Amino acid sequence: MEENNAMNSEQEQVRTEAEPAEGQSAPEQGATLQDAAQAAEKPKKNWKKEAREWIVSIAAALLVVFFCRNYLFQVIRVDGMSMFDTLLDNERLFVSVLDVRLHGVERDDVVICHYPNRGNTNFVKRAVAIPGDQIYRENGVTHVVYQVEGEDGSVRTEDEMLDPELPLFFGMNPSDDYAPYTLGENEYFVVGDNRNNSHDSRDWNDTDPSNDVGPITGDMLVGRVRKVIWPIGDIRDVD
Repeated sequence: MEENNAMNSEQEQVRTEAEPAEGQSAPEQGATLQDAAQAAEKPKKNWKKEAREWIVSIAAALLVVFFCRNYLFQVIRVDGMSMFDTLLDNERLFVSVLDVRLHGVERDDVVICHYPNRGNTNFVKRAVAIPGDQIYRENGVTHVVYQVEGEDGSVRTEDEMLDPELPLFFGMNPSDDYAPYTLGENEYFVVGDNRNNSHDSRDWNDTDPSNDVGPITGDMLVGRVRKVIWPIGDIRDVD
């Protein structure tokens, strides 16, 4: 009898100790339902958070692009043959904006610029005259007059004809000639290397002012052309 009572007592103890484990099933089921409910709400919260992250990322990317284009560099495609044979149609150029902002433009630099009354259209030309140089046109030929310092410190005056053959091919109206004009401290004269096939600063002070370009101002200079970066086989510095 004592053994039976002991066994019954042990069985009761086992059952008594096991009952709390069985009793935990109810809270666990409740927790599972609560987790499911929370999981159902998460997609809405995640969608809003993801949308904010996308907006912030896009805004940051736009700021980086704006900063690079306006203060560091741009990549610009050549459209046309006005700079042949220095640059060719469809070549991609690495343009340093920072160079122009820090150091300005020197004579003979190849630049990206805008024209008066042409908005933000980009043109690639060579700066043939800078502040202090003189421009004049005689017998249909445009001249640039500037000073050059020699290695010995001496200074000589150069009178460069930009387009000596232009009157032979296109015929110029004598009334289009004009007296020497000295470029102001913020003026530049830009011309295409393909002189017979380039609309540029030479179109100025003539009988048809509708497409006049003339001297451009410093705020119209976008950047200095440093390299051709495409096609890959034609990568080179631009002088």
